[in-house]
Amino acid sequence: MKKWIVCMALAVCGCGGDNLVGTWKGSVPGWNVTVKVDRQQQSDAMGVVTGVISTDKAACFTNAIMSGTIAETTVDLGSAGSGSASSSTLIRIQGEFDGDKITGYFNVISTDSGCDQDRIPMTLTRQ
Repeated sequence: MKKWIVCMALAVCGCGGDNLVGTWKGSVPGWNVTVKVDRQQQSDAMGVVTGVISTDKAACFTNAIMSGTIAETTVDLGSAGSGSASSSTLIRIQGEFDGDKITGYFNVISTDSGCDQDRIPMTLTRQ
């Protein structure tokens, strides 16, 4: 009986599964990153997500609108913005989603080479 109650609670609250909506945080050397997913629309095996990516590296990237996809457990998130310097910066996070973790890679390409970050392993956790 207890197992059925747990399953019912998960179905009602929408916890876990492939729902990315919420706040995610992760870091790599020199960057602390927050991803806030506001909306997820699912269509068969592909979902589209929108929200905001923000960082603590203000000279390179403060915050900007994010869009991305989730297919099965594969996540691809991207954002284009700038920081206090006059640079254009692209952030891309790709990885595998497993409930409360996204394990993958963080990549930054910028017109300011001091902001560039080669593809580096990153784990984001749901807050």
